[in-house]
Amino acid sequence: MPFDPQRELHFCLEDGTPLCVRSIRPADRDFIAEAFRRLSPESRYFRFWTRVRELNPHLVDQICAPDQKDHVGWVAVHQTRDDIPGVGGGSFWRLKEDPQAAEISFTVADEFQGHGVGTLLLAVLWEHALSLGITRFVGHVLHENITMRAWWDALGATEQEAPRHWLTTLILDESLLQDNHAGNSLRARLATIRDWMNEEISLKD
Repeated sequence: MPFDPQRELHFCLEDGTPLCVRSIRPADRDFIAEAFRRLSPESRYFRFWTRVRELNPHLVDQICAPDQKDHVGWVAVHQTRDDIPGVGGGSFWRLKEDPQAAEISFTVADEFQGHGVGTLLLAVLWEHALSLGITRFVGHVLHENITMRAWWDALGATEQEAPRHWLTTLILDESLLQDNHAGNSLRARLATIRDWMNEEISLKD
């Protein structure tokens, strides 16, 4: 199914928070750096494995320059609150040694964690990845990041232990998702993204 990475998705969380989900742009550099500064020390450590308060400028430049093919990046921004630099973001990098796999990562602002932002971003990245021939996501999760490990496990991902972290693998096959809250929530968001893509096709016809 065609996937247009330039299109924006407008979506409301269950609590009514209005979001705009769109591709990351080079102009997002400052707001992504500010969003990182606002993360709690724990959130920064779990996402970037560092306790520093400032991201390396070179890394920010990399994050903000996706080609939307081998490096894909999406952000969720608040539609009505300019004082919030970002609600969440997700990206993946296709593995050079295995073009059908990609390494995925997420960041969600502390005040929005647990509200379904990560699930929404995963659904967008899932559909974008499938359109590019990617069939599985891999992630590196620190041993102490219990919440993220539990989420991946609830989705049906497998784990392989490493000295400092777990290597998780999620097959991009909806039929393999677990019949639980995490799996059913992702199914619902995947349906939302597919409806969004079908709407785009109808508009072009």
